[in-house]
Amino acid sequence: MRNPLPSLSRSIRRRAGGRDGARGQSLVELALALPIILLLTLIALDFGRVYLGYINLQNMARIGANYAANDPDAWGATPDTDAQTQYRNQILADAAATNCTLPQSGGQPVVPAPVFTDVTGDGNANGLGDVGTVRITCTFGVITPFISNILGGSVQVTAESNFAVKTGMSAVASGGGTPTGGSAPNAAFSANSTITPNSITVIGPVVDVEFRDTSGGNPTSWAWNFADGTTSNDQDPLQHTFTCAFSSCSYVVTMTATNILGSSMASMTVTVVGISDVNFTSDKQSGNAPLAVQFDDASTPGGTAWDWDFGDGDTGTGESVSHTYDTPGTYDVTLTVTYPDPIGQLSTTKVGYITAAVGMCTIPSLDGVRFNDAQGIWQGAPYNFTGIVIRGAGAPAGNFIITAQSLTGTDPAPCNSDVTVNRP
Repeated sequence: MRNPLPSLSRSIRRRAGGRDGARGQSLVELALALPIILLLTLIALDFGRVYLGYINLQNMARIGANYAANDPDAWGATPDTDAQTQYRNQILADAAATNCTLPQSGGQPVVPAPVFTDVTGDGNANGLGDVGTVRITCTFGVITPFISNILGGSVQVTAESNFAVKTGMSAVASGGGTPTGGSAPNAAFSANSTITPNSITVIGPVVDVEFRDTSGGNPTSWAWNFADGTTSNDQDPLQHTFTCAFSSCSYVVTMTATNILGSSMASMTVTVVGISDVNFTSDKQSGNAPLAVQFDDASTPGGTAWDWDFGDGDTGTGESVSHTYDTPGTYDVTLTVTYPDPIGQLSTTKVGYITAAVGMCTIPSLDGVRFNDAQGIWQGAPYNFTGIVIRGAGAPAGNFIITAQSLTGTDPAPCNSDVTVNRP
């Protein structure tokens, strides 16, 4: 007879070898996949940076085109170098804030001048109804070697924006000479690079907002009202602080631009999102079950929905709710308040907030009562026990007359108590 042990040993070795091989193969596959995953992550990061840069670049072009459309005379027959410098500084500041590298000339960044198109066909491209266009090209660096080998170490992105000219050329006296007409300023401004009349939302409760004048018509004075009790006469209030003590606060900021020919006003709504505090109160925190409790919201104003979790499986909605705890125990209570975006839902949980204790009831005397009637007496008024009547050991079968009970009549006992009855 052949010995089966050698064959069994070889089988065990083959299985063990198979498991080790599978583990080794998994490690090899992980080692091969890890560089690919890392490469894909870096590629996604690069493209995300470039896309964000493009969004910011579009906003830069919009601000520049809006500025040019408000003050086309700055690039007219008699250039306004101060206005052109303000335009240039705005573009340079936005480029630095977004890591945008502008084209270089002689080691200096080149800010593209606006191009005006004679839409009205009157031979003047800077007149009312014509179009001012700003086209900006930025270079963004990449960090992924794979993309660098294909596209080079940087990616060039271009954005363009068009705005209709909003003020006409100054009138000139016949036969030459000094201007005899002109126009009042066309007030406009930006807040954190957002141009009027759009609105912005910023996260508080304390936040600084950068305001810049982008008016046309060469204003000589500016009057800002921030709708929070403060004002300014600076051309560009670069750091104004808003404070919001509520879930959100709205401020209608106005700026009046004035020159010798008149004035005009622009406005923008600035919404400051405060930090909301979720809280609640109740008329009681403990008592005997069944325990009725009134809950009231005490959160920061501004909520739009209130959801309650009473900790016993029941829920409720509303700023004020009532709930009854029927079963003795200790319960956590959670309130979730929904605020307008971007805050959303905020919650608070008070652990062990409600304690429903077992009440005390008076024991009835069941002497002379038949067994089938005892349960109704035990749980009925005025005794109101929640426990049960138990047939004692050795008690007769059927509906016997009770002559003994485990708890003494007229004594107090927890309302969830049971009682054992018998007939010795």
